[in-house]
Amino acid sequence: MSDFVNGFWSVYVQGLTALSILFCAYILWANMTKKQPGPVETHGNVWDENLAEYNNPLPSWWMWLFWITLGFAVVYLAVYPGFGSNAGMFQWSSAESAPGKKDGQYYKEMQAADLKYGPIFDKYAKMDLAAVAANPEAKAMGERLFLTYCAQCHGSAAQGAKGFPNLTDSDWLYGGEPDVIKTTISGGRNGVMPPFGHLGADTIKDVVNHVRSLSGLANDSARAQRGKEVFAQNCAACHGPEAKGTPALGAPNLTDKVWLYGSSEATITETVTGGRTNRMPAFQEFLGDAKVHLLAAYVYGLGGGQKAAAAQPQPAPAAPAASGTPVAKVYFDTGKAELPADGLATLQSIVDFAKANSAAKIAVSGFHDPTGSQAVNEELAKNRAKAIREALKAAGVAEDRIEMRKPQATTGTGDNREARRVEVSVI
Repeated sequence: MSDFVNGFWSVYVQGLTALSILFCAYILWANMTKKQPGPVETHGNVWDENLAEYNNPLPSWWMWLFWITLGFAVVYLAVYPGFGSNAGMFQWSSAESAPGKKDGQYYKEMQAADLKYGPIFDKYAKMDLAAVAANPEAKAMGERLFLTYCAQCHGSAAQGAKGFPNLTDSDWLYGGEPDVIKTTISGGRNGVMPPFGHLGADTIKDVVNHVRSLSGLANDSARAQRGKEVFAQNCAACHGPEAKGTPALGAPNLTDKVWLYGSSEATITETVTGGRTNRMPAFQEFLGDAKVHLLAAYVYGLGGGQKAAAAQPQPAPAAPAASGTPVAKVYFDTGKAELPADGLATLQSIVDFAKANSAAKIAVSGFHDPTGSQAVNEELAKNRAKAIREALKAAGVAEDRIEMRKPQATTGTGDNREARRVEVSVI
């Protein structure tokens, strides 16, 4: 009933339930007839001249079973919840009898389970994650957790599927060190590849051929060469100048043979054109520290876990040139300064980079058309840049790390789309 906040629905359910019970009682009462003396009438259905359906009363014992069932339903609805919003005489609840009051059956069972299994979880929670991964009992417990909460996406064998990473190999988007795996399970991940459809189909085809060439796939060498420069301008900020990936951003290595969505030209074109958004849910609040620790140990022990960062350090993501290499372009509708629908997705790589590099600052540059009123155009470009600044602040980037630059005029191309953009750069 929690989804139906209007009191009418409770009365509606109560009325419907009461009428249903009364109707069942009437049907039973109407059929409580005694056998009459004399020949028994039939229902008029005769088969093969000798087989007929007699109109005998129902057996009394059978009818009383129905009456007992009906009486049980009435008693049940009186003592347990089920009759609209009525909590019942026992005030029983599966979760909580009132908002925030954790006194229901679920919480009682959870408390009993914690008393029984808590010491076991605590024992492993105090152990090094790699040591837990090597313990047979802990591994079995971690496997059960994995099959319950993770197999739906990653598969029962943890070998992944399209859009869901294989956890048994050594290729990791964010890193396979024990602490990183635990962080991923605890807080989840939001992976965003911004769309680059604005580059145009022909330019995207060049980039796709260049990306395919990086891992030795069949490609058009002429297009791949042209795409190399486009990649450096638009993609290297996240994937790195050598396309080896940036774990801090979750940007994949494009030079190996591992592909999350597929390596065909059509699939990569789809990725570059429309971008990708993928989410790994957070389990910290739901499972708690001890279970997350066991689950992380199991994943680490699947075979692809990497050594601790202290023993095998990962390079920090390379910052773009100090001059302010463009990292993202957000295009606004004509005459408007409201953040477009895809604006947040486009800015996600900037946000992730800023969080991973506390010293980095973000430059925001608004552009406008040189024709018409310069004052009006500059004000519009300034408001668009402010919209970007507010979006960055809302995503967790401190305002003192955002540098607002003077609006710039540009001639643009085609429908002058470039004159409706805001460039966001890491400096």
